[in-house]
Amino acid sequence: MAESVLNTPDLKDLQEEELWDRIDDNRHAICLGARPCDLIPYLRQARVLTDLDEDEILNCLKFNNRAMRTSHMLDLLHGQGRNGAIALLESLMIHYPALYSQITGRPPSIEPSGFSELTEYLVRAVSSMKTELRLAQNESARLRTQCSELEAKLEQAQQNNEEFIQIQREQAQLRSHLDGLNRELLKIKDEKCDLYVRYTTSVEEKSATVIRNRDLQLQIYQLQCDLCKAQKQTDFQRQHSIKNQSDTQKLKEELNAVRAKLLETEMFSPVEQDILAHDLRETENRRSELAEEVTRLHEENERLKQDKEELLEEKDCLALELDKLTVDCEMYKHRSMLFQNQLEDVQGERDKAYLSRDEAQAQIASSLAEKDTMRSQIMGLQEKVFTLKASSMQKERRDKSRDLTDDCCIDHDYVVIMKGDPLADSSLTVSSPISGKIQPDSVSRGSAPPFLVRNRPQALRISGRVLTVLIQGETLLKQIQVIGGNKTGLFVHHVTEGSSAHISGISRGAQILQLRYERKQRAAQMVLEDTTMEEAQWALGQVRGPCQITLRHNQDAYEHLVQQLKNGEVISGDSFYVRVNITLPGDVGGTLAVKCNDIVHVKNTFHSNDGSWWGSHVHPCHLEDLLSGALPNYYRAQRLLIRAIEEMTHTRKTQRKERSTAEEKRRVVRIVSTGQQSRNPLWVSVEDDNNNVTEDGDACAPSRCVTLMPYTLVTPWFPPICRPVLILPTVLGRVLHKRVAELEGYQVCEPELLSASEHGTKMQKGEILEECDSKTHCCYTLQGGTHCVLPLGLDCVRRLHRAEIFPIIVYIMSTERSLRRLKHKLRQNSVTDAQVLECSCSEEPFLEKLPCLYRSIPPESWHDSASLVDTVKSVVREEQSKIVWVESDPG
Repeated sequence: MAESVLNTPDLKDLQEEELWDRIDDNRHAICLGARPCDLIPYLRQARVLTDLDEDEILNCLKFNNRAMRTSHMLDLLHGQGRNGAIALLESLMIHYPALYSQITGRPPSIEPSGFSELTEYLVRAVSSMKTELRLAQNESARLRTQCSELEAKLEQAQQNNEEFIQIQREQAQLRSHLDGLNRELLKIKDEKCDLYVRYTTSVEEKSATVIRNRDLQLQIYQLQCDLCKAQKQTDFQRQHSIKNQSDTQKLKEELNAVRAKLLETEMFSPVEQDILAHDLRETENRRSELAEEVTRLHEENERLKQDKEELLEEKDCLALELDKLTVDCEMYKHRSMLFQNQLEDVQGERDKAYLSRDEAQAQIASSLAEKDTMRSQIMGLQEKVFTLKASSMQKERRDKSRDLTDDCCIDHDYVVIMKGDPLADSSLTVSSPISGKIQPDSVSRGSAPPFLVRNRPQALRISGRVLTVLIQGETLLKQIQVIGGNKTGLFVHHVTEGSSAHISGISRGAQILQLRYERKQRAAQMVLEDTTMEEAQWALGQVRGPCQITLRHNQDAYEHLVQQLKNGEVISGDSFYVRVNITLPGDVGGTLAVKCNDIVHVKNTFHSNDGSWWGSHVHPCHLEDLLSGALPNYYRAQRLLIRAIEEMTHTRKTQRKERSTAEEKRRVVRIVSTGQQSRNPLWVSVEDDNNNVTEDGDACAPSRCVTLMPYTLVTPWFPPICRPVLILPTVLGRVLHKRVAELEGYQVCEPELLSASEHGTKMQKGEILEECDSKTHCCYTLQGGTHCVLPLGLDCVRRLHRAEIFPIIVYIMSTERSLRRLKHKLRQNSVTDAQVLECSCSEEPFLEKLPCLYRSIPPESWHDSASLVDTVKSVVREEQSKIVWVESDPG
């Protein structure tokens, strides 16, 4: 081989004919093996072919295959003589070294040939690039091996992620099961509390029954004692009558004996009769003395009997007292034994409760420990998953950037191809900031008031002992007076002395929770736990007969409210925020002037009997009350709203008005309806005995449903920095998106192509705004750290609100005159003035139906595209510092 190379003459020693003879001898191999597109760039650099020759070779229609194009190129080079042959051989040496060796009989060489410095430079450059290409191929093989390893690790990480998701599901199931057990426990505790209340009531009734029984026993004993006393007196009288009868009989016998002796004395002589007469007189004297003695003894006997009776009565009284004391002693002994038994039962129940509490605490502690262990495991798995994802993303980004650099070093034409590659576009989009969800700090401020929601009948929340009282009698408002409101609760402030409410045990400071009464021969029920004062007055005013009131003892809250009212800290127990949907002028009488879309803090709903509220304007940046005054209540304002709409409807249609006048009219009222709801969301619900929400048949009753809403309830939100921005009309917003995104702190929200795991994670976190294609997981996500300019329509606002994301809505008011200032910008984006105006007219009615406020930019506030972008920036900065007021969706 070395000898053949030495015997082969050098190209510089060969003549033109010899060079072309060698080329023609191998013409067939050249036409089949060489590509003109590879050789032409060098031949043009050697100036043996022109651009016209290149166009003719590559684009001529008569050359329908590569061999014909190569043959025609050789014919053109043959016309360049020796230079054409040398340039052809040098190009073959660079791109097709095998053909070069076949033609010349010499291996390719990078030694100077002496014919062209450009050739020498290109040969050295190609050699170095080939060396770099070999190194790059080796590095690519190594990276492919590493990529396969990373893919294996990524699969393992995905498996770990699936296990983590399974653990999360199990944790959610365990949490739901624990919540169910907690609810069952609370239910059992409530049932136990009810049973204890009933047991206590039964014990009290039993004690009352025992006391009544004791009183009856004492009465029976007293009657028995009186009966014994009457029986003894009767026996004494009977004995006394029997003794009197025996004395009378003796006297009769003595009288008969005396009479017999008198008859005998008639038979005696006078001397004997004188003796007998003297004896008779002595006997009579003696008898009179005996009679006196008997009388004295009888009196003494009577006195002794009287003393005996008094002693017997005293004895009976003492015996009665003894019996009473014996009964009391037995009763106290029985009560002591009962109390002792109850105390033992209470101690046993207390020990059981302590034991149950210890067991529950042990179970809770063990469950919390298990939860902590699971949380730590989950955190560890999340950390591993995030670490693996971050490392794989960094490797992928480094590999892609290295591949892009290598491709740029090979050829400029390759760079153009790589820029159009989808993989390169995706790599540029992994360089975008990490998206994140905006979490509103709505609960971090303690000054935020409770939001009054009346979308459905509220369930009664029982905390503490609840008592239901039955009241009979007249109108309820004549028996009690109430204070409070939706923020503090409704409390009894005064009870009329001697009324049915007072007799039933309703006392000052009791909180009214629920009201049941008969209404149109049907049982009606109203929940008053967090109603306004106006609602409570109307609800209590409906009761004109028997009713049931559910009360809860809450003396601390009542005294705190009374102290606040006394100190002037509050004017009532009401506190909620409304968005005004009608413009109302003020007057010198203290009426508050409000405009459509103003936010008002209502602090008293029973300001006067004519139907007025007391409220204040609210500072736009923090919850501070400004100017205060009276304003019409809901139904007075509703009538004013209807009157304003009628005035706008009756305007003569033949008069064409300017747009500014129409805009001014639109600001006067904001038409909001309750949609499918059957009642007013600002008023208490009334349920009948079938749990159906009913309406009052009276036309002036405030519980009836109305469609138009002059006020809508709103709640304040305090979102963090960098809220998303939505520019309307949509057509004009798409034109301004790129200009706004060029500002510092702004970024257009572009669709991202997510993996299945990333899509699931972001969907779970609520960071996906809208999906472009659910199959490929191409979707819009929030970008953290900047104002995301949303290329979406108005239909995204409610979806964002459900995810607690509150965008800044900027509406650019457009006219034909103002759009002339953006004519050049619109033409660049292939947008016409008519399209912008049509989009503005179609989207403008939907702005009034949004559940939040928006900001309008009038056409006279800007003069070109730059000033418009500056105005949008200033509006976003102002809106970012304000409170976000969101109303409940009535539809």
